[in-house]
Amino acid sequence: MQKLMSFDLDGTLVFNREIEEANIGAIRKWQDAGHLAVCNTGKSIFATKVALEPYDIAFDYFVLYTGAVICDRDFNILEKKTLPLSIVEKVYERLSAMDNVAVFATTLDQDFELVNRVGGVSNILPAFESLDPQYIPQHEYVGVPIWSPDPNVRAEIFEWILDEFGSELDCHRNLDFLDIVPKNSTKGSGLEMLLEQQFAHNHPEVFTIGDSWNDLEMHRMADHAASFSYSPEDVRAATGHVVEKTYEFIDRVLLDEQ
Repeated sequence: MQKLMSFDLDGTLVFNREIEEANIGAIRKWQDAGHLAVCNTGKSIFATKVALEPYDIAFDYFVLYTGAVICDRDFNILEKKTLPLSIVEKVYERLSAMDNVAVFATTLDQDFELVNRVGGVSNILPAFESLDPQYIPQHEYVGVPIWSPDPNVRAEIFEWILDEFGSELDCHRNLDFLDIVPKNSTKGSGLEMLLEQQFAHNHPEVFTIGDSWNDLEMHRMADHAASFSYSPEDVRAATGHVVEKTYEFIDRVLLDEQ
C-alpha cells in the first residue's frame, strides 16, 4: 500500500528559516521508496515558496493557509477558500492601534504587512510587502496572520476574534501567531479534501508529523501521527509517536517496511 506523509513546516522542518540536511535526505528517501510527501502548513503560497526555495525538496502536494488552499507539486491551485473582505477590514481596524501586535494579510500571490507594532520581523513570516490600508479592498484574502510575542495579548485577541466572528471563520494558534482563515479550514480538513479529491479510489496509508496545536486536526486524519519532545503536552498526548527529529519518524516507518 502506498503511504502518504503530511509534514508541518515551522517547528517541524523549518527552524530559524533553515531546514536540516538530514530531513531533506529523509524526505527524498521516502519518495524514492514510492511514497508521497505533502507539505501541510499555515503558510501562504508565497511564504512557502520563500521557505523552500533554497532547498532541494519537491513535495507532491501542498495544503496551505491552514487547509484553505490545496495545490499540486507546481503550486497550481486545486481548491481554495477565501475570507470576506469585511472581516479583514474589521480586524485591521481593531488591532492596528494595539501595542505589541503585527497584522498581516495573505493573498493567493503575495503576503502583505498591514501594521507592525512589534518592531521586528518573525522567522515564521519573514518576507512580505507593506500595504497601505486604503488599498485593502483591492485584494482577495485567504488568511490574516496576527503576530504578538506576548501570550496575554494573543489570548485577548483570540477571545475577541471568536466572540466577534466565530461563526464566520476559524482562528488557529501557532507558536507566537494567530492565523485567521476561512470557516472550516484546518490542516485536517485540507488533508481530507486532498485525499477525497486525488485518492478517492486508492486511499494511501496516512502519516502526519507536526509540533503544535494547529497540527492536531491534521493528526486526527492520520493512521500514524508523530509530534516532538518539545511539543505542548496536549499535542504529544494526541500522537502515537514522539520524536526529536523529523527524519527519525521517516526512518522508523521505512525500517518497518523491511
